[in-house]
Amino acid sequence: MSFNYNLENFKNKKDLIEELDYYKSIILKKIKNGDYNSALEKVRSALVLIEEHKNAFNIEKEIREFYEINKKVRDELLTHRITYERRFNNLIKEKLSETNLEDFTKLLAMLKNEVDQNMNKYHLQDISLNITKYFKFIKKMYEILSCYKVLNYHDASDKIFEFVKEIKVENFPNLKRLISLTYQNLIRNRLFQCSKEYDKLSISALSKRMAMDQEQLLEIINLIQKQPKSPIQNYIPKTQEIIFKK
Repeated sequence: MSFNYNLENFKNKKDLIEELDYYKSIILKKIKNGDYNSALEKVRSALVLIEEHKNAFNIEKEIREFYEINKKVRDELLTHRITYERRFNNLIKEKLSETNLEDFTKLLAMLKNEVDQNMNKYHLQDISLNITKYFKFIKKMYEILSCYKVLNYHDASDKIFEFVKEIKVENFPNLKRLISLTYQNLIRNRLFQCSKEYDKLSISALSKRMAMDQEQLLEIINLIQKQPKSPIQNYIPKTQEIIFKK
């Protein structure tokens, strides 16, 4: 009885080892092809199988082997993910301007293409979604610049405020800096227009022309006034008047 039991037990263990060997061959093939995400899924399946039978059989060797494979696959997957994450994070820290936005967009498109090609291999879905979201804001940025370049002040201003509200929760620092600079340029151009029509204006009259809150306008004026090509000569707090350069 004992002999028959041990023989059956050995047969089941042999079947288990063969199944684990089959898993291992598939996993190693996927690792060789660089398909680490799919390899990790197969490792998980093998580990589930091991957990189900580890108390019935002496499979310590197989347990160690698959945990080592699991670590290797996870490390490789993480290494590739970090590479793409770092490339994206470095891009969104690049200093942007109106002149380099097109070249920057091309670099981002190249990264997006690589990410999408390797999405399933390295589990890059979240990075792809972030890049897609970033492209959405770039499109809106171009719309703002189009309005700004034809001096459609009110349309550009409305689009900027809408843009700022949407991007506020996103971690896209270079686009936030660019929209801030674009807004300053928009205000400065509007002030240049005013300087051609007036020698001076009250802050209340100017705020109406700029469609801005007076307090906010003063903050912008204090910032622009310090710039080399500012259209503002002075602000007189006592009379609350803006003196323009001629």
